[in-house]
Amino acid sequence: MKNLFFWAQSLDNQAPDLILKDSEELSDQLLRQQVISEIYEVPGRKTTLPSATSEITVRFSDPKFVVEALPIEKDQINRSAPIVIYGELPKEFSNEWIESSCTKISDIVSDKLNRTLSKDAVTAIQGWFTEILEEKKKKVEVQQQTISLVTVFFAPLLIGWLLQTKEIQPSLLQMAGLIALNNLLVMSLQTFLINRPRRRNRTI
Repeated sequence: MKNLFFWAQSLDNQAPDLILKDSEELSDQLLRQQVISEIYEVPGRKTTLPSATSEITVRFSDPKFVVEALPIEKDQINRSAPIVIYGELPKEFSNEWIESSCTKISDIVSDKLNRTLSKDAVTAIQGWFTEILEEKKKKVEVQQQTISLVTVFFAPLLIGWLLQTKEIQPSLLQMAGLIALNNLLVMSLQTFLINRPRRRNRTI
């Protein structure tokens, strides 16, 4: 699983902000500043997630995301103190990753930050992850269908043109082989679209 970073101010407004890499607190000032810089560098407009008990916003620039959630606790002068959760979607993005990451978020916020995210807030975050996953699945399906249609349409035309140019009269066995080759090309292009590497920015 990719690392998750957590950034929260101290509730007494005196101690330094807490910055965690998963459950480990970062004390090195250069690493702390690098995490903060990366959080601010994630572009995108803030999107507010539907939640009845907590204000939650998200910035997303695939594959990086920044979630800001208000815990139940407030600081010593009764002001809201948001928690920032920063991470990167993995290449193997799945429902299993979503479930384990949301459990991880809830546990670290509770055990390491001593804050509480409502069940409604965690559900909203999980719902946003799921929505992104479904969008990615639909995008891959559209790409597959487009490649299939283009290949199925143009490949036979190209084969026919080549045969006509060379004045070749293929046998039934040869035609079957050409059709199989065309189908193999379609499947290969689909596999490439699913498994091609994504460009990633360097992170800690």
